[in-house]
Amino acid sequence: MHVMSGWDCIDYSGGVRICRGDFAVNTLVYGDRLAVDPSRVLSPVRAVLITHGHVDHFRYATPLREKGAAVYAPRFCAPLVEEPRINYMATMGWAAGFEERYITPYFVGKGTRVDVLVEQGSLEAGGVHVNAIPTPGHTPGHTAYLVEAGGTVFLVAGDTVYGEEYLQDNPVLYHTDTLRWLESLDRLEELDFDVLVPGHGHPVEAREARRVIKRNREKVREMLSLVESVLGEEPLSGDEVIELLLEATGLARSRRAYSIYMPSVRALLNALTALGRARRNIVKGVPKWRKP
Repeated sequence: MHVMSGWDCIDYSGGVRICRGDFAVNTLVYGDRLAVDPSRVLSPVRAVLITHGHVDHFRYATPLREKGAAVYAPRFCAPLVEEPRINYMATMGWAAGFEERYITPYFVGKGTRVDVLVEQGSLEAGGVHVNAIPTPGHTPGHTAYLVEAGGTVFLVAGDTVYGEEYLQDNPVLYHTDTLRWLESLDRLEELDFDVLVPGHGHPVEAREARRVIKRNREKVREMLSLVESVLGEEPLSGDEVIELLLEATGLARSRRAYSIYMPSVRALLNALTALGRARRNIVKGVPKWRKP
């Protein structure tokens, strides 16, 4: 294994390369056969695999498709891959009345046509054997891939797993279902693989991967505790909880923070309710949360 230019690309035996692209997203490339989550300009390949429907993970899929690649995406994320605006329309309101400067850049960009809908189980992409593993939580259709390439098994985890620095730098991580995210982390921990490729962060070998997955699980628990800490005796709406958290995390002036916090905080509130750590009441037709 050879690390180039301060972690720009890592070369593995058999013609496999993992490179950082836009927004520090990891892209796995296997010669001219396969690219997973193309986040940078690449030479033509036969197939493109996408873990989920956020633009940072498929930013360069369209030019690869125009050069002949077949695009594979999870069934429940395919609409987001083809039309990225759905992400922020669902988050900010279906009228889509918000300017892009208020939307996280991870949602903004050009979609690409999906040729093959990915289901759970084995598939061939570009002549490469891949096992698709549902890992919902970050998005409802998020899928991780076990890729057998060059004599090595790579677990391309997408945004189910983040590297250490990314976890440290972001007080609240975007996701749509907290409890399913925890289940997905448990599922990944049971797999056999040689190298873990997180969505953001340095790839690590299997032994270190167990610690990284554990750290992601701890981060989810930290987020649960953070949301729990702002709840009191008086019921708060989801937006009121978000406002308190934006103040607490120093992001109250960020135009784009709400588009990350809104789905994430609601997922955390729902998880706290299911765990008995928060109580949800309907107040004048509006869901509100307080301490149990």
